[in-house]
Amino acid sequence: MLYCSLNGIRTEDISITDRGLAYGDGVFTTAKIVDGTILLLMEHIERLKESCARIALSDIDWHALKAELVKQSTAFPLAVLKVMITAGTGGRGYSRIGVSKPNVIVMVHEFPKHYIDWQQAGVSIGIAKTRLGINPNLAGIKHLNRLEQVLIRKELDESQWQDLIVTDVQNNIVETSCANVFWIKNNDVFTPELGSSGVSGLLRNQTIRQLSEIKLIKEPLDSLVDIDAMIICNSVMGYVPVKNFNGHTLSLSVASRFIGKLVCNS
Repeated sequence: MLYCSLNGIRTEDISITDRGLAYGDGVFTTAKIVDGTILLLMEHIERLKESCARIALSDIDWHALKAELVKQSTAFPLAVLKVMITAGTGGRGYSRIGVSKPNVIVMVHEFPKHYIDWQQAGVSIGIAKTRLGINPNLAGIKHLNRLEQVLIRKELDESQWQDLIVTDVQNNIVETSCANVFWIKNNDVFTPELGSSGVSGLLRNQTIRQLSEIKLIKEPLDSLVDIDAMIICNSVMGYVPVKNFNGHTLSLSVASRFIGKLVCNS
């Protein structure tokens, strides 16, 4: 870890009664730092605000948080920023009555250098056996309850793949273990709608805004049969082409044209 603070004070310690630890009661966002600048900074802050509103967290000094992020990021040419906001510290039980004000944790980590190789060479991905539950109340946001993703990542670590396509319990395509997904078939571009589960990533949302022709769908895994290309993305890895999906070779040139169009429009 390159940097860590709690409520603006440098430390790597937090109370064992923090509700993020006890119940996953909180939200987070993860961003890329390039040349001392946080990419999509305001979008990350707005997502934190929206996510906090969704789970009824308030009393957060957003101006102080932004100031800390801007100040601390200047020291890093290439790194990963993570901001977690927990409901605070409190006694045993689910109720937030008597709980302290939210805790804001800021961390900076080394950038995963293999993402650069992924962007250039593409990745091979399979299909996860672990499926996501249906929960419209939490769908889209990055909350701290990530046990499903932990199980998916364990499955990935024990596989031959670099990532896995994840479906929900109704077999609808949602995302990968750590990214959103787009695919191209007969010149049409698709991505899952995320009203029931999954994370609505900032790069995904920006892509949808840039290309109005993208079709948001709720479709089963069979929809990925005979596709031409696939791209996965998140705010840290950027856009990564998929060269092989579940043993089937996909077109890197088609994926690259899609990514190129996005770069030109940005």
